[in-house]
Amino acid sequence: MDDKDLLIIQLVAENNELKETIKQLQERIARLEKNSNTSSKPPSSDIVKPKRGVKKSIRKKHKHGGQPGHRKFSRPTFKPKEIDEVIEYELYAKNAMGLEPLDEWHVVQQITLPEKLYVVTEHRAKKYLDPRTGTIHITPLPSEVKQGQLLGADISAMIAFMKGGCHMSFSTIQQFCKEVMHLSLSQGVLDKAKQKVSQALQPAYDSLVERLPYETYEGVSQCYFNSL
Repeated sequence: MDDKDLLIIQLVAENNELKETIKQLQERIARLEKNSNTSSKPPSSDIVKPKRGVKKSIRKKHKHGGQPGHRKFSRPTFKPKEIDEVIEYELYAKNAMGLEPLDEWHVVQQITLPEKLYVVTEHRAKKYLDPRTGTIHITPLPSEVKQGQLLGADISAMIAFMKGGCHMSFSTIQQFCKEVMHLSLSQGVLDKAKQKVSQALQPAYDSLVERLPYETYEGVSQCYFNSL
């Protein structure tokens, strides 16, 4: 995975986080506007009483899955460049029993998880001794490695997405990492990853908060994200 892929993953996580923030801000503005418009009314006037004599509509229960008469929707097949491994099955001559092979295949594409869902990279910085002063100098590490510390940008973005976009608790994320990824992480490490992403998003968040009150139409958040 190159730097471009890592940047895309990080931007997707940032996008989801900012969308959630915009949604919360819009809901808050809507509540404030509603309270402002009804501030002169007594509290009891806000209670909407249900209409009498209205029968509840009875909805028919449908079976799960495709319904009769509906067009079947299926996922498009993966393209050859998206396939990681191809396994071919053929009949041996003794099992073919006179059947002639065709230049055609019955294809079943199956998605599986790799045995290991993460990559551990060890970054080594060479040390140098200054014989004149006895000082030890260390080769500078790339900024993304130095700032990322234990968790890289992509897995930090994943944790932030699970916490902010999926509203998962740290204990649930910790269990997911342990049971699915076979990776043991403390809740403190998870919290540091979330804080790291939050700090990276802070300038964009502040810009949105400053800009939002001056927007005159809905959908401005999507326009903003398209410009990222």
